Amino acid sequence: ATTTPLYNVTVNPNPTPSVSGPNSVCANQAGVVYSTSNTVGHTYSWSVSGGTIVGPSTNNSVTVDWGVAGPGTVQVTETITATSCSTVTPLYNVTINANPSPSIAGPTTACANQGGLVYSTANVVGNTYSWSVVGGSITSGAGTNSITVTWGAAGAGTVQVTQTVTATGCATTTPLYNVTVNPNPTPS
Repeated sequence: ATTTPLYNVTVNPNPTPSVSGPNSVCANQAGVVYSTSNTVGHTYSWSVSGGTIVGPSTNNSVTVDWGVAGPGTVQVTETITATSCSTVTPLYNVTINANPSPSIAGPTTACANQGGLVYSTANVVGNTYSWSVVGGSITSGAGTNSITVTWGAAGAGTVQVTQTVTATGCATTTPLYNVTVNPNPTPS
């Protein structure tokens, strides 16, 4: 019988990556950053579902543009270059929350200095509303889903609302709602 000399094996440690970043985002939110600790001599490879990686995916951080509402995930593989030992993180779950969808209803024409015209969007419990008016002034309803406007001099006016879901902070601003403010006649 022959016994070999000891055959030495070095058991190298594995890296220990951990993903950090927002786990709740809004649909189509861009530029969201996820990261893990940066270690010299290590490489990184990121993968994302429910969104798109913008820029490099081989650094210790990654920038994500999220897509439509639903579930999303982020995951990173960290490898020690010298030993090729690597670790894949568990899936980092991200909730992609829906954005509100406000739509303004109200008169598209008015007379100069006309008051009492109502502009509104559907009321959703738990949402907040912020209005802006150009060419006139809000006389009541600011902060609600319905405002009353007094228009000013003849010309072009606009109405716009930003609706925010309080629970998630997700918000949508409508396109400008154009209103033509017509001149009044000047009988003598």
